[in-house]
Amino acid sequence: MESWIYVLLSLGSIALITGAVLGYLFGVRAGGRRERFVQMKEKLKRNKAAVFKQQKERYEYLRQIQQLESEMLQLTSESELYKERMADLDFYQQKLRESERIIAVLSDENKEFSESASLSLLVQMKEDPLHANLTRTEWNEVFVLTDMLFNRVLTVLKEKYAITRHEQEICCLVKWNFSRKEQLAVFNNTSEALTKSKNRLKKKLQLDEKSDLDTFIRLF
Repeated sequence: MESWIYVLLSLGSIALITGAVLGYLFGVRAGGRRERFVQMKEKLKRNKAAVFKQQKERYEYLRQIQQLESEMLQLTSESELYKERMADLDFYQQKLRESERIIAVLSDENKEFSESASLSLLVQMKEDPLHANLTRTEWNEVFVLTDMLFNRVLTVLKEKYAITRHEQEICCLVKWNFSRKEQLAVFNNTSEALTKSKNRLKKKLQLDEKSDLDTFIRLF
C-alpha cells in the first residue's frame, strides 16, 4: 500500500514538474514572439516618421527646382548666373532622386513590417485567444492582411451586405479558421451572445436557417 502511495506521489510530482516546465517554455515562446512584435511595431513607427521627413524634403527639393527653372527662363545660357543656376538645378535634381529612392525603400519595408506584424497578431490570437485584446488599429491591420490574402473578402462583404465592424471581425476569424471556442475567447463573449451576432450576420448575408455561416464565409 505504501509503495502505491509512493508511486502516486512520484507521478504527481513528475506531472507538476512537467506542467511547470511546459508552462515556462510556452511563456518564453509567447514572450519572445510578443517582444519581436513590439520591435517590429517600433521599427514600423520609425520608418513612417522617416518617410514623412523624406516627403517634406522631397517637397522642398521640388520647390527649389521649380524656382530655379523659372529663374533660368529669364537668363541667357551664356551668363555666369545661368551656369550657377544650372549647377544648383543639377544638385537639387540629384537630391530629389535620392529622396524618392529612400521613400520607395522605406515604403517597401513598411509594407513588409505591416504584413509581418499582422501575422504575429494572428499567431498570438491563436496561441492565447483569451488575452488577445486587439486594439482598433491592430484589428484594422488584420483586416488589411485578410483582404489582401482572401480576395478582398471583408471589403466585398461590407460593400455588398453592409456588415458591421464586429461582423467583419467575426468573418475575419472564421476565414482564418478560428474555432468557436477561440472566437469566444478572442471576443471575451458568451456563447449566446456570439450565436445572436452570427444569426444577425446570417440574415444580412441572406442565408436560410439550414445554411452554415462559417462554411459560407470560408468559401466566399
